[in-house]
Amino acid sequence: MKKSGGRRAAKTKTKRRAKDAVLAELVRLEKRVWDMAQRGDADGFRELVPEDGVMIFQSGIVRQAEYIATMKDRTISDYEIGEIRGFLPNATTAILMYEAVRMGEENGKRFPLGTVIESTTWIKRGRRWVAILNQETPQRAE
Repeated sequence: MKKSGGRRAAKTKTKRRAKDAVLAELVRLEKRVWDMAQRGDADGFRELVPEDGVMIFQSGIVRQAEYIATMKDRTISDYEIGEIRGFLPNATTAILMYEAVRMGEENGKRFPLGTVIESTTWIKRGRRWVAILNQETPQRAE
């Protein structure tokens, strides 16, 4: 009797490749969210962050509509994103994590200096991935 180890290994490899492809697409979308925020592109931002999307910033909890309404009061002059790591706990949920530094101001006040740890939860709705929750946590200085 033959063992099916070869088929299992091939199936595992195929699943891994599919997950890697999803994560690569989500990394692209994550970077696009930053681009839309920097450019103040409300329509583009709305495509990626749904109406029920939530962002948890150092300044507080912001819903998608509030973020878009205050885009004109926020200037992201520059930002740097570190290596983005992620995982898929199931077929319709992904979590991305990375470090970022952003420069700019909101309502005339500079963003707090330093690196933040970003975490974004993406969910698949129909055929589209959307960023449902983003949280930034200031990284402690050592």
